[in-house]
Amino acid sequence: MVQYWVKVVFTDNQELMVSDALRHTISDDMEILEIDTPKEVIIIPLKQLKYFSCDAAVFSNKK
Repeated sequence: MVQYWVKVVFTDNQELMVSDALRHTISDDMEILEIDTPKEVIIIPLKQLKYFSCDAAVFSNKK
């Protein structure tokens, strides 16, 4: 599995940097961001987020 970074900025400007993410998803009801790492699952309500970003390498095409 590919590990990558995900940066989360909260509405109060605090930041969370996850450097070993395996997967990140938004729930079907658009209320929760879930970030999976080898050690834990981080669940964050979207109402608490200003924005989040991730390593663009996870979206690159494999040849």
